[in-house]
Amino acid sequence: MAKKHKKNETPGSKNDVEFLKKELQEAYRQVEALKKAPDKTLFKPAQQWRNLFDAISEPIFLLDTDLKIIRCNASMAQLLNKTYQEIIGGKIDNFEISKILLDSLRRLFSKMKHELTRQIEIINTGSTWFEIVVHPVFEQDVQDVKGLVVLRDITHLRTMEKDLEESHKKLKKAFHGTVNALATTIEKRDPFTAGHERRVAQIAQAIAIELGADSEAIEGILVSGLVHDIGKIVVPAEILSKPGGLNLQEYNLVKHHPAAGYEILKKIEFPWPVAETVLQHHERIDGSGYPNKLTGEKIIFEARILAVADSCEAMLSNRPYRKAKTINQMLSELQDLKGIHFDEKVVDACVELFKKKNFKIG
Repeated sequence: MAKKHKKNETPGSKNDVEFLKKELQEAYRQVEALKKAPDKTLFKPAQQWRNLFDAISEPIFLLDTDLKIIRCNASMAQLLNKTYQEIIGGKIDNFEISKILLDSLRRLFSKMKHELTRQIEIINTGSTWFEIVVHPVFEQDVQDVKGLVVLRDITHLRTMEKDLEESHKKLKKAFHGTVNALATTIEKRDPFTAGHERRVAQIAQAIAIELGADSEAIEGILVSGLVHDIGKIVVPAEILSKPGGLNLQEYNLVKHHPAAGYEILKKIEFPWPVAETVLQHHERIDGSGYPNKLTGEKIIFEARILAVADSCEAMLSNRPYRKAKTINQMLSELQDLKGIHFDEKVVDACVELFKKKNFKIG
């Protein structure tokens, strides 16, 4: 709306000039206020970003395609022992950084530019372990990709990891020592089969490897082999050491040893099915075994291996009532019972070991 002029006033008079002057002064005052209070107006987001960036404890910096540092946080400045002014615009290899770290940065940056994906590497510079992460940052197009680098000092984590590994090794050594002590106890009970448990464990382990089992399963089968006859501790010593054949009552007592072994082992928290393997190692594919007359794949994989290994070692060993069989005789008998008493794949693996790979029991 046009300004109404008082009587005797015309446009362009002194009052109009004063009005415009006041308007200009107010505009100038507002501009000056913006300059004096950036944290409350235009510059607030940028300042907040800088505060957050500097609060991060890991050194972070932005590299351009020429490996020049174009941004960095306070932790990076502290790592380089330089001011921001000394850092920004400088090439990364102009600073005092270990050659191992520089080589890794160049390699990761090059791979990041090629694949346009985040790259990670863990290195040891001698006194310090670093996890290096390079993230791609796109501004104009993929040709202008930059790399946001995060350096994480993980030395304390690696030290803890090494301590845990050492502790695990000691526990594992103690565990295997206990298992071997149990195996020795079993052997003392039955002098005619001394070493049987260790030889069965060795054969079972070799068969598991031949079948392509993973390292955890192989270790579990080895342990199961070492203690598979622990249940014989409940069988009277005079029966175990009897030089002749056993009568039906004596044989039934011996047949109880898998269940007795299971009862002894089931309360131990093994990382493998040791108790179940011991319980089932006298089961047979056709259901003629004991104690539960399981058939086929109802018998767990570990027990099917142990059944073959146990029979294999028994046939190759002398007993008071018979002589040991030859390897060919043993393999022939296993093959005759393949698919009847014993798992076909396990028997085939055993034959492969002895016939083609010349496996020897230590």
